[in-house]
Amino acid sequence: MLQFLANGFCKGAVIALVALGFGLIYTTTRVFHIAHAAIYVLGAYALYVALILLKLPLLPSIGLSLLVAIVAGMLVDWSVYQPLAKSSASAAVVLISSLGVQIVFENLIALAFGNQSQILRPGVERTFSFGSVILTQIQIAQAVTGLVLTAAFWLFLKHTRTGQLCRAVSDDETLASVLGVRVRRIRLLAFGLGSAFAAIGSMLIALDVGMDPHVGFSAVLAAAVACIIGGLRNFLAPAVGGVLLGLTQSLVVWQTSAKWETAVTFGILILFLLFRRQGLFGTNDRAEEAA
Repeated sequence: MLQFLANGFCKGAVIALVALGFGLIYTTTRVFHIAHAAIYVLGAYALYVALILLKLPLLPSIGLSLLVAIVAGMLVDWSVYQPLAKSSASAAVVLISSLGVQIVFENLIALAFGNQSQILRPGVERTFSFGSVILTQIQIAQAVTGLVLTAAFWLFLKHTRTGQLCRAVSDDETLASVLGVRVRRIRLLAFGLGSAFAAIGSMLIALDVGMDPHVGFSAVLAAAVACIIGGLRNFLAPAVGGVLLGLTQSLVVWQTSAKWETAVTFGILILFLLFRRQGLFGTNDRAEEAA
């Protein structure tokens, strides 16, 4: 059981990173960013190009991939979401537009690289033993990266002016604009930082098990479930939701089989939507907000 819990924590740390990015974008801009899946895949394939095709060292490849993902995420906001916001488009229109961006990105990547899986690190991964628990080097990197970046994100929100502005825009975008906050810049920052989280998560998975052009949608669905479990109005709650989801999925595999993993995940989602829509750490909206 300890081995499955350790595996689940490592997996949950990656889900938490993707969920932090998804939650940051939603909480700041109120955009349900399905195209986050496209950025997730783009980050992994940018790493593939830099590491395998261009044969760059690992750290420069990661830096280049992050830059590609950040720029792509900001371009999606600038070219798609901001014009829709100016025209006061409905949430349904924004959601469909986001889905369209996801489909276009996914098919372009499949056209360029094919539908087959790409492996970044062939061979046997180095392992480390912690009593009865055995973890690979990349699993340890997943857990450490998740913990460090979540702590850094908390510090960013609490102790930097930019983080405080993100929280202000998330509370009341109109009031923040009246008080002189440059909302467009904060939106772009949210999309850039959220895209960076997605790219880091995708790279950690790609270095472990590889990737294909169609992995993004399932990853972002898991991130969205983690956000709902933790609470969509709380910046850090998606990280907790991601870890809990990773542990739950691992225990399901231990007790049954991997075939039930997705079913149990969405069963948990349904339960939260029925009985606690605000999530574990969310709060009920005020009457005027819900109206």
